[in-house]
Amino acid sequence: MRIGQVGPSGRSRLARTVFPRYTVHIPDDIEGEGPFVYVSHHQNLFGPFVTLLWFPYSLHAWVLHVFLDQTTCYRHYVEYTFTRRFGWHKSWAKMWAWPLSHVVSKLLNSGRSIPVFRGSRKIQHTLDLSVAALCRGESIIIFPDIDYRDNAADTKAMYDGFLYLEKYYDRETGRHLRFVPLFASKKKRLLIADRPVTFRDGVPFRTERRVVRDTIHAHLNKWAQSCGDV
Repeated sequence: MRIGQVGPSGRSRLARTVFPRYTVHIPDDIEGEGPFVYVSHHQNLFGPFVTLLWFPYSLHAWVLHVFLDQTTCYRHYVEYTFTRRFGWHKSWAKMWAWPLSHVVSKLLNSGRSIPVFRGSRKIQHTLDLSVAALCRGESIIIFPDIDYRDNAADTKAMYDGFLYLEKYYDRETGRHLRFVPLFASKKKRLLIADRPVTFRDGVPFRTERRVVRDTIHAHLNKWAQSCGDV
């Protein structure tokens, strides 16, 4: 297993001077150029923030589409995040949402994020963009928690629709995708990539989809326990 202290690579140097440094542990059989699909725990924004700040390789993050457009991002903050979720008065929500929506949308677009359209036929666009990136040898990171607001270190129920990437990638390349569980430990200040999980030859997709999902889920919780976060 390789152990690395990563330096700035196009990400916010200011944030790195303020936020505690995280060490990255990566298995020897994971090559930086990919492609890999990293799967991690959202943990109420902690997972995405730490991973995109400290992971040593470039990643396309799956991001809910509303955050990639300034107007829809602003509306989401005003009508949901700051008012319904945080209980702020709408005038305060508008005041903070305006500058934040500009910063967030610009930052996520500069990071080549992939828009996710949940509950819409546009999800096909998400899959098409993702497979195109994977076929170029580029890697993706996904945070599939159903309750993304959960602060706990252990991973609970996950969406598994992202595993359809396997079918599309296999159709394009004739190869299996490598799904890598990636855990961010607050207690150890570590980012730990587990060994890749792949679909098996000759097993029906519906059956293997459950196996791969449960394996990734188990590996994330294994690291949460090993690091003492739970």
